[in-house]
Amino acid sequence: MKKIIFIACLSTIVSACIPTGEPAPTVKPIDENVNLTKIAIGSCCNQAGNLSIFKAIKNKTPDIYVAMGDNIYSDNILGGDFASFLQSQYDLLGNNYDFRQLRANVPVVATWDDHDYGQNNAGAEFPYKAVAKDKFLTFWQIPSNSPRRTHDGVYDSYMFGDADHKVQIIVLDCRNFLNVISAEPISATSDTTKTILGAAQWAWLGQELLKPAKIRIILSSTQLCTAQNGWETWANYPHEIERMFKTIKDAHAEGAFVISGDVHYAEFSRRSKVGQYPLYDFTSSGLTHTENAASVNQYRLGTAYVALNFGMINIDWNASPVTITWQVCDNNGNVTRTQVIPLDELKF
Repeated sequence: MKKIIFIACLSTIVSACIPTGEPAPTVKPIDENVNLTKIAIGSCCNQAGNLSIFKAIKNKTPDIYVAMGDNIYSDNILGGDFASFLQSQYDLLGNNYDFRQLRANVPVVATWDDHDYGQNNAGAEFPYKAVAKDKFLTFWQIPSNSPRRTHDGVYDSYMFGDADHKVQIIVLDCRNFLNVISAEPISATSDTTKTILGAAQWAWLGQELLKPAKIRIILSSTQLCTAQNGWETWANYPHEIERMFKTIKDAHAEGAFVISGDVHYAEFSRRSKVGQYPLYDFTSSGLTHTENAASVNQYRLGTAYVALNFGMINIDWNASPVTITWQVCDNNGNVTRTQVIPLDELKF
């Protein structure tokens, strides 16, 4: 996504964000035994901005919050000690009262995008990605026995609920292995050796999709089902979109849809391919800042919402068929867009 530069007096903001005399709350751990019915999602958070939207997210009482990338803006534009700079930006977010209250009450699953990776539109070539990963794992309190600590990148997978309510959340890493094509505006490549996920992550994804689940949420920090628009999107790598469809089909993985961030507005997208069920993409982006207008997207359902937002995914396990309801919520928690998907539609 195009670069946005935020400048702030760190010491002033940090001191202003910590309520006097109040101890830091604990972080609520992830419990994969929970049957998920309400999932909150969001992306693109300026850690030095107004973070009161996290209060609105907490008030929705979700079972889990999915942080979809650009969770801070930490572009390494000044050089110097990147590790210290990155830590200072995570401290700004971590010391914010509303964010701390969210983490105390709601478990969080997270990935990164370019700005918390460390550089606008950066990919596999970024020289400080090991430093960025270390800070990411520490901030999000990734357990010492997590596979994320033994392989390159931050991809991971979670399985929630019992057999009848099994929800798989697949956390992709769209930065660590990314072959950057060009500066913006970006044109789609015909070079099929260029990759977003990389060979190891693709192989892992194919194995993850073989695991039994009723609903599969594929987290991609960049949009997967949109049209090519000059910015970062899977459409710049059309062979990678084809590979995603094929990987889902080869695993006969039903119940899958995508959630994404990055673009600073919210929208629903749907792409179809002959011989398999459609792939939906719920984009929620712009926790603290937005664009002036949404990009052209021939796969968009309805209209985009260009204002501060977060998303809610509500699963009605008692409906027949089971229904998945997507909601775009404004910064006060009011619902502004809705998309209902019967689970039966996500079958071969």
